[in-house]
Amino acid sequence: MTSLWILLIGFVLMQGKAPNPPAGVARSGSVVISSSVLDTEQARLTVIAFLTWYKNHMQLANQIKLVNQQAGKPYSVNLKNGERYLTYLKSSHLLTDTYLNGWRLFFKERQEGFRLNPQTEGPPTGFDYDLVMLTQDVNQQLASLNSLKVKRVKLVKKQATVTCVLGDTYEFRLVHDTNRWLINEILNLSQV
Repeated sequence: MTSLWILLIGFVLMQGKAPNPPAGVARSGSVVISSSVLDTEQARLTVIAFLTWYKNHMQLANQIKLVNQQAGKPYSVNLKNGERYLTYLKSSHLLTDTYLNGWRLFFKERQEGFRLNPQTEGPPTGFDYDLVMLTQDVNQQLASLNSLKVKRVKLVKKQATVTCVLGDTYEFRLVHDTNRWLINEILNLSQV
């Protein structure tokens, strides 16, 4: 938390001149900081924390086989492993249940797709890219995490949008929940 305060010093709006800060403004010693500045920085740091977590845990997450592929048999989604995968992502403590439920729905829809249109060879439809980063170049992108460029952080009430460039351009949509920001949606704008 100390490093957060050090970062926020650069965002100081006023220095000790307001005897009673207005609503939505926090005081740290003689420094007055806007809560929107705090929220902006916390949303940005949440995205960076998640990307760092995912970079460090991606290999284990991707070892969980989401599609049953046996020679000569139609593919099927392994829903039990899908739950293991989502539980593993949830262990980051940086994703909302809404985000995870979106993937649960995706797994069920893909299972129905495999049932209606059996597939027995080639990359399984819908699973030929990294599900979190929505790209096939995920290793290259996460390898360049140190050069991440946050282009914009937009706040609207209890929601934030963090747009950043990590090879591709991403939009992370966050919601504020119990004194912290959580990622509610990840969009790869370069793949749209």
